Parts: sequence; C-alpha cells; structure tokens
Amino acid sequence: MKKQNILFIGIDSFRGDKCFGKNKSSKTPNIDKLIKNGVYFEQAISVSDGSYTCMGAVFTSLYPFQSGITTVSAYSKSTKIFEKFRDAGYKLYGTAPCTPFFINLLESFDEKENFSKPGYLHPVSGNSKDSRTGEYILDRLDRIRDGKIDEPWFYFIFLTDLHRSVKYGIPQEYYKDEFGKTEYDRMVSALDIWIGKFLERIDIDNTLIILTSDHGEFIPTSKVGHELTYIPELFEPGKKMKERTPRSLHGTYSIGYRALRYFMIPIKNRKYKKELSPIEFKSLNTRGHSSLWILPDDTVKVPLIFSGKGINSKNKIINQQIGSIDILPTMADILSIEFDFDSAEGRSLLPLINGEKFEEKPIFIENAVRRNPTRPGNCIGVRTSKYKYHRARSNPKKKVCLFDLVNDPDEINNIAKEKKDVIKYMEKILIEMRKNSISDEKIDEDETKRIERDLKPLGKA
Repeated sequence: MKKQNILFIGIDSFRGDKCFGKNKSSKTPNIDKLIKNGVYFEQAISVSDGSYTCMGAVFTSLYPFQSGITTVSAYSKSTKIFEKFRDAGYKLYGTAPCTPFFINLLESFDEKENFSKPGYLHPVSGNSKDSRTGEYILDRLDRIRDGKIDEPWFYFIFLTDLHRSVKYGIPQEYYKDEFGKTEYDRMVSALDIWIGKFLERIDIDNTLIILTSDHGEFIPTSKVGHELTYIPELFEPGKKMKERTPRSLHGTYSIGYRALRYFMIPIKNRKYKKELSPIEFKSLNTRGHSSLWILPDDTVKVPLIFSGKGINSKNKIINQQIGSIDILPTMADILSIEFDFDSAEGRSLLPLINGEKFEEKPIFIENAVRRNPTRPGNCIGVRTSKYKYHRARSNPKKKVCLFDLVNDPDEINNIAKEKKDVIKYMEKILIEMRKNSISDEKIDEDETKRIERDLKPLGKA
C-alpha cells in the first residue's frame, strides 16, 4: 500500500479564534476547505506563549519541564522523533526561520531552508532570499509534483508572517475590509492565499495535512493600531540611529531602547486603560508589559486541523479540550509509525476523531516571557474546559488567578477569592503534573510539603 505524504504547516502567533468561529473576520477559503475535508479542534491548547517551548512540546509530546526544552539552549531534544519518520521510509524536507531552535530542528532533514528576518512569504525587502520564502516553498512543491522528489515525504513548513505583522507591514492589496477588520485579520487572509498555492501543488488524496500554530497572539484594536510593546516613536528613530552607528555600539543601543520602552509602556498602559473596554485592554496587554503574569486564551489557544489522507471524518468540529502535545501521537497513530505512547504526555486523538468517547485531561500552561524563577514575570497553571488557573511560578499564593471559562470566556473576572476550593483542587493537579519533571524546575518532597502548607488557608480538600 502506498504511504501517504505529510504536509505540516505551522504558523507563528496564529490565534485559534481567528481561524474559525464568531470572532473571525478574515477571508480564508483554503483553510475552510481543509476544515471541510477534515477535522477542526476549536479548543486546542498550547503549553505556553513562547515558540521554543511550544514547538518543543509538539515534537516531543511532553511538557517543557518533562522534556527539558525550557529555553532555546535545549532545542536539540526535539529532533529525535524525525528519525522515526526516516526509519519508516520518509524523506524529510523543511522550511523554517533562521533561529537556533529551527536550525537544529531541521539539522537531520534531507533538504532544508532557514530564512532570516523578516523572512516572510510576501516581499518586504526587495528581491533578497528572505523576501521570497514563498517562492522557495512553491519550487520545492513543484519538484514534488513533477516527481523529482521521492515519496513518501514529510514537509515541515513554519511561517512567521503573523508574528508582529503590524511592525513589518501587510501587502497593500490586502488593505480592504473584505479581508478583515484588523491588520492581523488581513494578514491571515494573505496567508490563506499562499496555503491555497501550496495545496494546489500536492496530491491531497494521498497527503495528511496538519495546520496549527505554536501559540496565539494579541490582536491590536482599531483604537490603538499597534501593540503595546512596539512603540513607533522609539523604534523608528532608534532603527535609523542604529543603522548609522558602529556595530560596537549596537548592544548599547539595544539596552537603551529596552530601558526607554520599560518606562513608556506603563505610561501608555494608563492612557489606554481609560480609553479601551476591559476586553480590548486585556488583549492589548497580552504580549506587553503586563503580560508577565497573565496567560489568556489569546496566547495559548491555537488552531488545529487534521485533513486529507487518513482522516475519515469530514467537516467535523470538535469542541472538547485537547493539547498540542497530542499532535505527535495522533500523527504516529494515523501513519502507523512506531511510537512510545507510554512515555508521552500526549495521546492520540484518532479515537476522538472517529467518534469514540474521550476523557478530557487538564493541560499544563506557562508563561515563557521570563524563565528565571527568581525574577518576576513567571506564571504556571492548569486549564480545563471549565476553569483556567495560574499563579506565580515560585509561589502558589502570589498572582493567583482563576477564571470560569464557561461563564466568563473573555477572562475578565478573577474569581480566585470566591473559589478557593477550586484553586486548591487545580493546584493539586499542577503539583502532580510537575512530579515528573526532569528540568531545573523539579519539585522535591520538601517543596511539595511547603506548597501544601501554603495552600491550607485557601480551602478544604
């Protein structure tokens, strides 16, 4: 029997609610077609709001504290799975950003391209390689279509067009209301065109297609127009100054820019809090100064589509919560590739796709902005379809947040003080999860006792 090929498309900062549902204003006929011919998970939850930890979890089916992929320095640990595909006869091809994580992720691939910034599909900087990423992808797919690449093949594509799309600019032809209400939505529409071009060049009847993201993103509001962390009055003049100064002074410039931004963000914060609705303000701060202690669904809910060969269900929308750590076991199950399911934290979603009962599991989530436990800005937590709980990484009594996702999907009302019994229950789940840690965050017996002692005032078991 002929093995199906695999097209894995990851889109940086792609929010789930902008792919499907009532909040979508983009024009995505090609993504819609994938959903029509497959399965869409509308509650797919990533492990964090940072790319390295997220993609490391996807390709290990383990949480960061289990795999050790907590920083960019541990990227190589996520590459072993690809040897399983190679052993199964697959040729490995990849196109991804020129960052240490992705360079090493693709190290064992047969052919790979690593593009540097901006590295987007749409030309933004002339005719350099980095402005023609889409053309390189299409060229490889043309070679596949013309039989110049042996089958079966696994092609991993990771796109960064949505990452800071406001900063780098959107193709002019997409500045129309028909393509979306915001710049972000319009870039989603622009990306969809390219996805259509990709699909035209493959044999869909013999290809398993996975489309997902590393993490979500904040959406700039119409009143603000730019994300809080991107301050044009600082960035644009600073960029010109940097270009005109010797390389030896670039480090000093970066420190100065970050220092000025640190003081300006709170000032803007106070201004926008008066002008924006609670929902708009929360979204604005998702990736900004105040993001150090929050983990809204804006950042951890991602789109997940399985479509094509191996997916018998068509146009199926699954609302049950699952995790991005489930992607790899699902691929292995569909493709009948040898995989140690017992050692993975994730599990195959194929039974759920096929209509079988599937018990929901809590999903570990964390803030990846700062990893040093001794510095402020780290939070960890647990999400279920009912509740989201997170708190300071180093102290279960600090920055405690609990949201009722059913009755308060926008996460406006923190009910931590009213639901102390729920907090204690969620904390117990968190402790149990982290007992399997192999990273520097390992929970020893003394720390467990301390946490349990600190939790006693919060409610009864």
